[in-house]
Amino acid sequence: MDVILHIGAHRTGTSSLQAWLLQNETLLAQAGTAVWGPERTRAGLFAGLIKRPDLVTAEDDLLARRAATRIAMEIDRLEDAGLRRLIVSEENVMGTMPVCLDHATLYPDLRGRLDRVAEAIGPHLTGVALSVRRPDQWWASVLAVAQARGAKAPGAEFLDRLARHPRSWRRVVEVVRTAFGLPVTVWSFEGMLGAHAAQLQAMAPQADLPAGLYDQRCIRNAAPRLAAAGRGAGHRGGGTRYMPFSTRQCGAMTLRYLEDLAWLRSAPPGVVYVEMDAETPGAHPGAAAEEEGLFHDEQKRGLG
Repeated sequence: MDVILHIGAHRTGTSSLQAWLLQNETLLAQAGTAVWGPERTRAGLFAGLIKRPDLVTAEDDLLARRAATRIAMEIDRLEDAGLRRLIVSEENVMGTMPVCLDHATLYPDLRGRLDRVAEAIGPHLTGVALSVRRPDQWWASVLAVAQARGAKAPGAEFLDRLARHPRSWRRVVEVVRTAFGLPVTVWSFEGMLGAHAAQLQAMAPQADLPAGLYDQRCIRNAAPRLAAAGRGAGHRGGGTRYMPFSTRQCGAMTLRYLEDLAWLRSAPPGVVYVEMDAETPGAHPGAAAEEEGLFHDEQKRGLG
C-alpha cells in the first residue's frame, strides 16, 4: 500500500483539488486509489498531529500516538479491500497562513510539523507532493484571506519585509525533502491551474485514471476581492484582484520565483518537477507558456 501525501501549499488550488478527489472518490477507489481529504483528516483522524511544534503538549503527544494507530488500522483496512494506493491531501500539514504572516515568511515551523506527520504515517509513506506559486500572488492571496477574517491591512514596512525575505519555495522544498527522505513531486500553480487529473497523475504516475471522472470545473475557496488603494501592480479599481505590492516589489519577488523554477527544472536529487504538455491528462492549451503570467484567485470557470 503506497501512501502519497499532498501537503499544499495553501492558496494553490488545494480546495479545488480536494473537492475533485472527493467527487470522484468512488470511481478512483474502483481503480485502486483511495482518497483522504480534510473531511477525514480534520474529523479526528489527524488529532494531535497538526499543531505548532512549540505548543505541543504531553496530551498532544498522546493524541498523536493514538492517531498513528488509527491511521495504521485504516491503511490495513484499505489494503485488505484491495486498494493499492492512498492519496492524503491536507495543506495544514505544512503549517498555517496566520503563522506565515506572524513570521513574515513561508512556513517557518515546517520541519517540526512534518516530522510528526511522517512518524505517524510510517513506512507506508512513499511520496510527497506540493504546489508552489508566484510569491507576490501567493502573499496577496494570503493577505486577502486574513483581511476577510478581520485582520488589518498590511503597512508598507510589513509588505517590504515580505518582499525582501530570502526564504523561497526552493528552501521549502528542500526542507520537505530532508524531513521525509522521500521523492518530492512539485508543480506550479500557474502551470497546472485547474488540471486536477494532471495533478493526480503527477502525485501517482502509476495510478489508473478511470473513464468518466467528473469535474465541475469551478474554483473553490477563492480569495475575496479587496481594494488595493492605489498600491502596486494590478490595481485598476472596481473589483479587480488584490495586489498590495508595488511594481518593484513584484518584480523582485518574481525574479526569485523564476530562480526557484530554474532550480526545480534542473532535477535536483529527490525532487521531481512536473510541467504539462499536450500529452498530459487534463492539460489545457498554453499552460506552460502561461506560467509566468499574472494569475489571481477569481479565475473564470472552465480554466484547466
